[in-house]
Amino acid sequence: MSKNLNIDFFHRHEIDDERWNRSIDKAFNGNIYAYTWYLDVVSPGWGALATTDYNYLFPLPVKKKYGISYIIQPLLCQQLGLYSSKHISPDLTDQFIESIPSKFRYININLNIHNKTEKYSNHTTRRKTYMLDLLSYNEQTFKNYNQNTKRNIFKAIAHDLTFTPLLNPNEFLKVYRQYGFMVDRKKDIKTIEKLIETLITHNKAIIAGVADKNSQTGAVALFAESHNTLHYLLGAAEPEIKKKGAMFFTMDGVIRNNSGMDKVLDFEGSMIPSIERFFSGFGAKPCIYLNYQQNTLPAGETLVKLKQKLNLI
Repeated sequence: MSKNLNIDFFHRHEIDDERWNRSIDKAFNGNIYAYTWYLDVVSPGWGALATTDYNYLFPLPVKKKYGISYIIQPLLCQQLGLYSSKHISPDLTDQFIESIPSKFRYININLNIHNKTEKYSNHTTRRKTYMLDLLSYNEQTFKNYNQNTKRNIFKAIAHDLTFTPLLNPNEFLKVYRQYGFMVDRKKDIKTIEKLIETLITHNKAIIAGVADKNSQTGAVALFAESHNTLHYLLGAAEPEIKKKGAMFFTMDGVIRNNSGMDKVLDFEGSMIPSIERFFSGFGAKPCIYLNYQQNTLPAGETLVKLKQKLNLI
């Protein structure tokens, strides 16, 4: 059993950014989502659980609405949970979960792939992300694709599509504003614009795209790079160019540009079968992470109304 840690809750203004980010840099399971500057964009006002030495960090994307404090996984942030440069046992993960202040009446958060739990297993569900090791990829890369993926790439080549590894952010936004998925268009596009700007400032952004034979960009993809991992954050395509295999061609271009390097491509997974097939078609393998939920909101009809107000359903 792991030793009991002294764990404190910190509001955003109480967090030392330099110490926090230095610890995330060193964490064996660090990822792009855990940096203070990334969380500031996707979850303004976030808080955290941490030990005073910053050896263990557990960001909490907190929100408050109608007088109710709750924690919910933000968009563009697949995994959070417990981070450290030291070993993380299931018992340590449990200690942090039980240290979440009781004032948070509803919790729905994704842990990272290195977090396991024993005590709270009944409150978790398994989710999948798809990951591709790029180090072992070389000129034989294409052979690892399935037939549907190969067929779509050949289709893109036949239609004279061209891949661009360094797309202008404005070109990305132009396509994404029109064809990208958004829950709240006005709010989400502002978040995306700010996130791209922030990633570029920290030299963490890769923006790729595909253009048609008239040099018109019609498919785009945004990646964030950290801890030897490329995280696929967003992608979109104009319907006609999408039919020509543009998104397959985009992903293939990014894979080829980074093949043979000590990197992993995290497709960010999905529980939607068609998207799972798209990711696995490049030879990516599923990797499990846990979603933790806890609910102490009032039961019955009141709960439904509260969830609707809080945008939880």
